[in-house]
Amino acid sequence: MKVLRMLYILTGRPSWRQAPLLLGLVAATGCEAPSTRKAPVAAPPAATQPALRPKLTPPPPLPSAAQLGYHRYVGTVDGRPVLAEVRLWTELSVAAYPDTVWEAKLKGSFYYRATARGGYLGNAEQFHPEQWLETYGWDYQDQYNRRWVPRLCAEQPPGRPLLTGWYYPEGQTQPVRVQLREDYTDGVRYELLEEESWGAARVWRADGTGDSSTIQRTYLHLLGPDTLRPALARLQCPVPAARRRARLARLPKSYGHTLYRDFIDVTLNEAGLLAYTHDDRVEPEGTRYYEETTRCHLLDLRTGRELLLVQQFRPGSLQRLLTRQALADTALTQHRTRWWSGGQLPLASARLTIEPTGIRALYHEHESEEKLFIYDQYLTWAALRPLLRPNSPLHRLLRIRGL
Repeated sequence: MKVLRMLYILTGRPSWRQAPLLLGLVAATGCEAPSTRKAPVAAPPAATQPALRPKLTPPPPLPSAAQLGYHRYVGTVDGRPVLAEVRLWTELSVAAYPDTVWEAKLKGSFYYRATARGGYLGNAEQFHPEQWLETYGWDYQDQYNRRWVPRLCAEQPPGRPLLTGWYYPEGQTQPVRVQLREDYTDGVRYELLEEESWGAARVWRADGTGDSSTIQRTYLHLLGPDTLRPALARLQCPVPAARRRARLARLPKSYGHTLYRDFIDVTLNEAGLLAYTHDDRVEPEGTRYYEETTRCHLLDLRTGRELLLVQQFRPGSLQRLLTRQALADTALTQHRTRWWSGGQLPLASARLTIEPTGIRALYHEHESEEKLFIYDQYLTWAALRPLLRPNSPLHRLLRIRGL
């Protein structure tokens, strides 16, 4: 300030043209003009600094409502007649936890009608709902170095009435041509509805939720023109309100925590026949065991009548075949169990499943609290055909296939 006062006295009142000269003199003296001094701006604390947002990747594309569900195709693979089934659904991504991200899942399989041998269309690794269909599966040729290899490479997206492209058979490097068209002529179009209900709460938590008994049930819901067929009216699931009332009526009225699981899985949809397994399980609280009942259902789609699987065979023939194959299994004969100590293998204890390529029989029992014994036996249609009653529905199925 003293320097400025002296300059003012010597030069008089400076004009605006002399301002740069005065500022230069002030700067040379190491002083700062009061009008240009500014208070330093402190940096905000780290806690208040805005965090850098990570670049969000767009969620994976999801299929449309027309693409979801069950699709049945007939056609050829490498020129041979096949029947293929594709199921497409959505579920929460485990990798995205705790974010809510839905992703598409697809599984497909087929079998050659002339030989009753099955094929695997694989799973969809990357889903392209509007472009094409690609499925992959594991290559089990080298058990020490498994590879994720392509199975089906279609030129259309899933859900289209026509799928054309290439199929890579297991163990082969050269693809074969595939041509499939959606067709339900000798089958039925359906979807599986999975619903859940809760009973009276036993223990209430701080967040307002309770620990209660739960029932989970799967319903068979017919779609398309099959909903108008009088013969299939009893197969159609009830309306949503009736389904909920039936689930709540099964839950216990007292407080408790028990899980009821009532699931079905369709295993055959061909030649006017529909086969599915019904698994009814009760898992009480506080026990390691559960009560489970599994039954195989076989329905005639032309009449809606349920058929007994045992009545499709000549009397006693199915049980004798199961016993003969069990006796040939040396590992099983050395491991006698309570349900079989020799003689005829009990047919009533088997969980029978009708599949496109044959019939599967599963035996299981708890030998101790820590040990569960399981015996699985598979019967091909070639071995079963001599045992079938002439003109039975299953015999008609094999005759249509040309087996």
